[in-house]
Amino acid sequence: MSDYANALGRLLISIVFIYFGFLQFTNIAGYAVNPGVLKFVAFTGNIIPPVVIAYLVAAIDFFGGLLLLVGFKLRWAAWVLFVFVALTLFFAHAFWTMEGPARVANQGQFLKNIALMGALLLVAFNSPGRCSLDGRAGTS
Repeated sequence: MSDYANALGRLLISIVFIYFGFLQFTNIAGYAVNPGVLKFVAFTGNIIPPVVIAYLVAAIDFFGGLLLLVGFKLRWAAWVLFVFVALTLFFAHAFWTMEGPARVANQGQFLKNIALMGALLLVAFNSPGRCSLDGRAGTS
């Protein structure tokens, strides 16, 4: 794959993570009451407060997206984001438990996240390319 195509692909994938991470950080109180966050908190037995989970999710989104964008620790970042998106499928977009418009909207989000997971697998298993910090340093 061309180094420039690789960089463009990473840019396009990273936008969604950076954007939502920024939104979450700038409204952490609102995000701490997100149904997906609350569902995860309940799954952990209410041991971790929702605001901590909200900050963790925002950090994974934002900083994982930045790592993808610049191509630093690329494979590690891709795997962390892959697992994060997989968890999101079940905690935030479990469309099979919903009815009506909520089901349709969440099914679309679920399918979008499946596509993101595919893109993250491609990132994890391909060379970082010369247009990345890992590629310039000769690491991956």
